[in-house]
Amino acid sequence: MKISPIILIAALGMACTAEAQEPSLRIYSGVRDTLYSATTTVVAVTEAGAQATINGQDVHVYNTGSFAAKVDLAPGDNTITVTASANGASNTITRHIYRAEAPAAKTTKATLIDPEATTFYGSEHYVSTTEGAYLQYGNGDDRLGGSKMGFIAPDITLKVIGEKGSLYCVRLAADRIAYIPKEYTLPANKGNGVVNTGSWSITNTGNTDRISVTLPHRLAYQYMTELDPSAIVVDLFGATDNSNWITQRSMELGIVDYVDFRQIGEDVYRVIIHLRDKYQWGFEVRYDEGASNLIIDVRHTPKSLRLRDLTIGLDAGHGGAYPGAISPSGIKEKDVNLDLVHRVRQLLEKKGARVVLTREGDTGPSMAERKRIWAEAGVDLAVSIHNNSGGGALASPGTSTYYKHLFDRPLAQCILNRALETGLPLYGLVGNFNFSLNGPTLYPNCLVEGMFMSSLQEEEKLADPQFRQLYAEKIVAGIEDYLSMVAASRR
Repeated sequence: MKISPIILIAALGMACTAEAQEPSLRIYSGVRDTLYSATTTVVAVTEAGAQATINGQDVHVYNTGSFAAKVDLAPGDNTITVTASANGASNTITRHIYRAEAPAAKTTKATLIDPEATTFYGSEHYVSTTEGAYLQYGNGDDRLGGSKMGFIAPDITLKVIGEKGSLYCVRLAADRIAYIPKEYTLPANKGNGVVNTGSWSITNTGNTDRISVTLPHRLAYQYMTELDPSAIVVDLFGATDNSNWITQRSMELGIVDYVDFRQIGEDVYRVIIHLRDKYQWGFEVRYDEGASNLIIDVRHTPKSLRLRDLTIGLDAGHGGAYPGAISPSGIKEKDVNLDLVHRVRQLLEKKGARVVLTREGDTGPSMAERKRIWAEAGVDLAVSIHNNSGGGALASPGTSTYYKHLFDRPLAQCILNRALETGLPLYGLVGNFNFSLNGPTLYPNCLVEGMFMSSLQEEEKLADPQFRQLYAEKIVAGIEDYLSMVAASRR
């Protein structure tokens, strides 16, 4: 597949006349009419190969044309002069900054209402979950939403005891509350109170080990994974044990060693699934279609862990109307992400893997659509590729990987270890990450944040096809390391 080059777009800060042949120049950031800080970092863009100064200080011009310098500001008026020179001609932009004293902190009148507080009702009412519903630990929020406990099935009745904004506060158990977005609920009749659990069964379906727990109606639940020892834990809210029959109906199970339970609260029933394999390969918690039996399908580790026998999901972050971060010189994150994904795809396909992309070109599928594509393709593992932004232009924050569930940590760690071989600094191995594509438990997955597009050093690397190829090779090497580690653990 031919890989389209990334086009660096440098908007002209001043018109260039053919006669003068002045180099292009524009100020990207760091210059505003009024600032309160004692320093500012001025970032500007000219043509690659030009020379530049900021307030007479020579600065390094990167291959992207970006350059920057930290400038001290005196109280009052300050002049910022940025100059770019090339081929005997120069272009200068002069701006003025007024450094003011920081305004005094405003004192606000005390209020009896905490805007972060949940309003609790004087009476209770009930809602039923709809498709796509999920529970949150608290009423907090950020750009990725509140911290998710996990997704839950539709048609589960929940007792609502309060609300905050777009969230209902629900009572899961005597000592447990959670939050759920109102948009994933419908009004419901009163719930049925605490129920008794019924019999269990464990069966090898061929691709999964299926645990089925009989219940009189659907209950809310939370799932977790443990690494040492390897286990899957599911808490059922509003249940007490009456399971006198836990029957294993297949003597040869694919990954489950044995199952057990704990009554960890007066109305919280814990299902514990002990796994024989050290590394998990995904699971799904659901209810039987139109019924109330809880089903936990634990996916078998693939018999062959060679790339030629696996299906790998790749996601290029953003796309279409959503460019993601844009670097000082104009590189769009969506383009870099797609370029990296195509490079990783080529490398994987050369090794015989089947690769499923969430987008082939400059489109912007929703998160739900991206997850649907991977689920319907039955991917064996998945990686979403992004690039980061934030921090100072003169810094090089580095590379990072992200995961939500503990069983995904080894994959994220293997890819990050390889990414660091490029010479990039470590930004971090980030867990409990609330990104939508890290949410599924059907397969091992992780998110890669390659480099910071806001960093001039890392922007230059992102603009270099050879470095992008090196980074793609490290992602593939990290996937192979993970597969080799899992294979070695099973011998």
